[in-house]
Amino acid sequence: MHKGIEEITLNTWPAEQSVLLEGWILRSSSGYTKRANSVNPLYGSTGQQGELEVQEKIRLAEQYYAAAGLSSVFKITPFTQPADLDGRLAGQGYEKVEPSSVRTLDLQELPAPSGRYEVLIQEELAGAWLEAFAGLSGLSVADQDTLRRMLASSMLKQGYALLLKDGIPAACGLGVLQHGYIGLYDICTAAAFRRQGMAEEILLSLLHWARNRGAAHSFLQVVLANSGASALYDKLGFKEIYQYWYRVKSRV
Repeated sequence: MHKGIEEITLNTWPAEQSVLLEGWILRSSSGYTKRANSVNPLYGSTGQQGELEVQEKIRLAEQYYAAAGLSSVFKITPFTQPADLDGRLAGQGYEKVEPSSVRTLDLQELPAPSGRYEVLIQEELAGAWLEAFAGLSGLSVADQDTLRRMLASSMLKQGYALLLKDGIPAACGLGVLQHGYIGLYDICTAAAFRRQGMAEEILLSLLHWARNRGAAHSFLQVVLANSGASALYDKLGFKEIYQYWYRVKSRV
């Protein structure tokens, strides 16, 4: 089941380009987010004669990202193939960064949103949501364009949540549905409005939206260093199912 969640994350957070390399999935999206610009070595080779050695696959992956003007990044999960890849990369100078937690929550018994705030959820990407997210997260114009292309290319059901405080966007979030799950992304609150329950309101609103559209489970990914977000997810009942991290090799 857990590897299935990892597969769903590849779909709910789409990349602009995905290239297969004997079981490894090389994703690129103009450098916006490591999720969409990394090698996902989820599958091993089939054992057929003539297959590439692991070191040759690493070299070809590095070539791919160098041609795109990007650093080589590998996402390391409990499902990584081969199992010793993390150690191999460490031995070749790849730095371990952003250890993160994948957490899930069943949607059978959800508390209702408080109703203290006005939350709007649209099912198509609108300029108002993207503008609000860019303002709240400090997204550059180039990254806004990349994010727009990534999200607009997806055929999955999406929910774009915007929380208004006195008519002003104060928090936002994104939910994407697949196979009975909602993946939660880009939960962001303006600095001036933090610790006022807005992120929780966004989350609960998206979870109810998803359940009303047939979802039974949710998942999210949080960097372990983000203690504030982790505390909120604990409060809502999210449980960790595995951890992952990235191995990054800077361009020379």
